[in-house]
Amino acid sequence: TLIGAGIDPRLARHVSHLFVRDPLVIFSERIHIPDTTESDHFENLQSTNWQTVRWKPPPANSHIGWRVEFRSMEAQLTDFDNAALTVLTVLISRVLLAFKLNLYMPLSKVDENMQEAHKRNAAVEGRFWFRKHMAEDEAACGRDEDRDECELMSTYEILTGKGDYFPGLLPLCFAYLDHVGCDTTTRDTIRQYAIVLEKRAKGELMTTATWIRNFVQKHPEYKQDSVVSQGVAFDL
Repeated sequence: TLIGAGIDPRLARHVSHLFVRDPLVIFSERIHIPDTTESDHFENLQSTNWQTVRWKPPPANSHIGWRVEFRSMEAQLTDFDNAALTVLTVLISRVLLAFKLNLYMPLSKVDENMQEAHKRNAAVEGRFWFRKHMAEDEAACGRDEDRDECELMSTYEILTGKGDYFPGLLPLCFAYLDHVGCDTTTRDTIRQYAIVLEKRAKGELMTTATWIRNFVQKHPEYKQDSVVSQGVAFDL
């Protein structure tokens, strides 16, 4: 077994869950290959499990190391929005590594978050489960039962902070920039990216979904029947 071979129990559980599904794609010429030197059989299962965060082991015979891939972002309408989300996603990943933050949550709460995220205007009105304490040392200072405690927060609170116990992801990003000695020009650019996310989470700036919905509803071809015609799609 994986655990018997020395694999961490959480990682072993993750890999075992991949094998509850059949692969969606397989190439006839890659069926009979040695698993000792090729990873295609594993990747056929790994790559067709569409999680928002994917754990990626090193490819065979490659210098590439272990990776975690963020896969939840959709293409935005403007270059600025794409740059903002891309830069801040990478920056948050650096924060997690540099400050050794723990964002583990029960998968049941992640599932609840996904259901909440599907609701209209969830970015502003939704409440999502998130850890109250991200730093291991901070959690260790509290009671044992509070170590992994989660609570419902708005997107704005997750980004900017809540109370005196949760600092927020964006302030941690700027703390990291100060830690690495980021230059003023770069810091100011990232601040503009952060402001867009803050305003959208607060409802002061429309999300892409809201903008598209308003465009379709006001289009002269739209008949309020949930059908997006070719003309509406073309104009959009």
